[in-house]
Amino acid sequence: MICPECGSYQPDRAKFCGICGSVLSQEGLVESFLGEKAEHDILIPRRRSILFYLVLTLIVVVSLAVLAGGGYLVYRLTWGSGGDEEREPEVLDNTLDYNDPELGYSISYPNTWTLENEALEDDELASLSISLTTMKSMTLRAYQIDPLVSIGGLESIEEFLVDDALNRMRALGGEPGNAGNATSEDMTSGGGTGYGTVPGGTPGTESPAGSGEVPTYDLFTASKVSGLPAFYTEFDANAMGEETRFLLFYIVAGDYLFVFQARAPYGEYKEVRPQFFSITGSFKWESEDGSVNPPQTGT
Repeated sequence: MICPECGSYQPDRAKFCGICGSVLSQEGLVESFLGEKAEHDILIPRRRSILFYLVLTLIVVVSLAVLAGGGYLVYRLTWGSGGDEEREPEVLDNTLDYNDPELGYSISYPNTWTLENEALEDDELASLSISLTTMKSMTLRAYQIDPLVSIGGLESIEEFLVDDALNRMRALGGEPGNAGNATSEDMTSGGGTGYGTVPGGTPGTESPAGSGEVPTYDLFTASKVSGLPAFYTEFDANAMGEETRFLLFYIVAGDYLFVFQARAPYGEYKEVRPQFFSITGSFKWESEDGSVNPPQTGT
């Protein structure tokens, strides 16, 4: 401390000045303490309130949320931009398979339809009935092609099919040339997916057509089903007092002929037409040598 009388430095605990003998008071001790410069700054710790830590925590949480949101936005813009454009896959009818190991053919049909084997008549080798309702149905019958017909090749077979189709039309009370205007979209047939004009029908009538599909004898449209020659035509007739539309679809498989005959009320035909062509388009045949749907060589 400093002596207030003579200004000499004295020990802190001295009660009297060693130079002048003056009494050293407590005030002098305080002034001495305040006048001395501390070697190091004295830091007094401060206690922080709970509110401070709550605010700090909130700031951290908000910052993390902002960073996460920004990261997600970058991801959507960079990699996930197509996410909103994805659509649910189209729901297609489930199908059931039918296989005839004896003749070596198989078809698929909607599982909402019913398939039954029918009694064989005349020279039939197979007879199936595939139906959604009594008036919306299809039959499949298989025949052995007459050697006298097949020997002439595909051209001779086409001539035979024209006669067969005309006989079937007239038996139902229909005539060629009254194919009407039924149109369809989203339809598949094993030979192709285009559209053409049904010969004998109203110009502009749409129908499924295979690649290179051409009219045949002004009655058929020629196509292919899994590589096999196919011919089809449509006509109208009055069946059981109701205007009905029919489809005749022929597939030539080696020495066998498979005939599909489908029907539906005229006003409802367009609705089930895709299913008719889906069934015919699913046809597959295994020849005697084990090859599936071998190409036809006869012309």
